[in-house]
Amino acid sequence: SDVYKRQVSTQSTGIYHTMQASIIILLSLLVLAVVSQTPTQPIWPRYFSASVAQHHYNNREPPRFFRWFYDSAKNKDRFDGVVDFADERIWAQAIFDHTIQRETVVFFQQSTVSCYYRSINSTLPKPNLTNLQYIGVALIDDLPVYHWIENDRTRGVTFQYYETIRYREPKRIDVSSDREDRSETWLFYEFNVCSQDPELYDVPAFIRATCTRF
Repeated sequence: SDVYKRQVSTQSTGIYHTMQASIIILLSLLVLAVVSQTPTQPIWPRYFSASVAQHHYNNREPPRFFRWFYDSAKNKDRFDGVVDFADERIWAQAIFDHTIQRETVVFFQQSTVSCYYRSINSTLPKPNLTNLQYIGVALIDDLPVYHWIENDRTRGVTFQYYETIRYREPKRIDVSSDREDRSETWLFYEFNVCSQDPELYDVPAFIRATCTRF
């Protein structure tokens, strides 16, 4: 009868919703169990390319957005982005050869190319992650990430490191120094763990021949 069919339909719907709710609860518990466990210590990638935004909080310097390439086998970094040079905004490629401690910067402006080099006088973030302490899960752009921290009281530096849970890739780095009254944040919007074309870290010979020391 119609009454019997309606009763069966109602019971089936109730069973379906009960099962659906149970599955959601089970999945939530599984996710909670995973994120509540202390993960293994993070490891800085041996090579990668990444899109990065760098924010400084203690001066009027605007945020910088650039592409970062790194290869530990070649012991080199490369940064591509717009920089301020001679009161102008210019596209630049900066290559850091850590083996010979040399920084080479090539500026491109329309049809003009200029090249300069000097000894490396800045530190690039190749963090030692072995002393980090795990403090839980955070959200960056609604994405769950592992949150790590290190307080170096000897140097007066606090270092925070956030990494994606699934791929264990850097998502954000915060560094603050009490002694220098300085703090900055590096946000990683895209991160590809892959080897690079070796020529990516070399200045073409015809440009290198014009490089001037600065």
